Amino acid sequence: MKTILLNTLLIGLTVLSACQDRKNIIVTGQIVDETTGKPITNAEVVVLCWYMHNIDDASFNKQTLLTDSNGNYKASFDKGHKIDVASKAKYYEPKRIYNKLRDNKIDVPLRLTKKRNNRTLLTLLNTDMLMSDINEDFPFMRVRVYGDKNGTNLDFNNVETYGFDFKTLKTTTNTLESDLWFNTIEKEGQPTTITTNSTGGIIPIFEFDVKSSLLFEKNVAPTKGYKQTHNLTGDEAGFFVLCRDGKTYGKIILEKPLIDISCPDGNGSYYKEFGRNFSCVYQTNGTTDLTYSNTDIDLEDFLVDFRYQ
Repeated sequence: MKTILLNTLLIGLTVLSACQDRKNIIVTGQIVDETTGKPITNAEVVVLCWYMHNIDDASFNKQTLLTDSNGNYKASFDKGHKIDVASKAKYYEPKRIYNKLRDNKIDVPLRLTKKRNNRTLLTLLNTDMLMSDINEDFPFMRVRVYGDKNGTNLDFNNVETYGFDFKTLKTTTNTLESDLWFNTIEKEGQPTTITTNSTGGIIPIFEFDVKSSLLFEKNVAPTKGYKQTHNLTGDEAGFFVLCRDGKTYGKIILEKPLIDISCPDGNGSYYKEFGRNFSCVYQTNGTTDLTYSNTDIDLEDFLVDFRYQ
């Protein structure tokens, strides 16, 4: 017991040490063109400095800045332990970066990529949706398990799976009209296998391959390497999708939170749903170009909204 308590104490001290605030924080950086290296003047920069509000609660102070003629910016804060920086500029895609403070001074440069228009791309982003929408008009994959007649246990012989159709950007229980869906489950908990139509497929995109945001990265879909099933590892940021027509391509961006909800079924029992919400883009013209070209986003939301993966 003493060993367990000591280990718990050590873990707690390590966490507190990692979040220990430093004083008189100075943040500098330069915003440049990724291709040419030239400085970008009047780029918008948002800097969030996180500090410990109390022992178990962190808050942040924010500064919004414009770069000078040399693309430079500078921000200062009284205290903090983590610095988040995002920038955008006219004709450029936004970028972001997260940094733990190891000193009270930190240099955070960003290289912005030129924006490209992609008028044939269809999008359905959870960032544009109200999550309280009772019609759930946003993309997801889920498994629904109904309770028994007594409302005491889940009946795994009474299961529905909700897949997603890129052509209509709709969720459906008809897997014949879906491009991808979760396999049904036989016990309570998250589904672990994604399946696609035999004429389509998916390729995972892992979190460690994404530098800033999957919404603005991995913009060219592969033409080979698609598989009809994938067992989740927990490290997936999203997937490239070859749709069931075998000709068009899309991309989904997974939300980090897992779906685990319970609702009355209206018949004296209940049901539970497990799965994932996501955002998606779909190229209608049959090319592999998945470039998201709407770059007018709020930089604070870009930094803190879990849906901007």
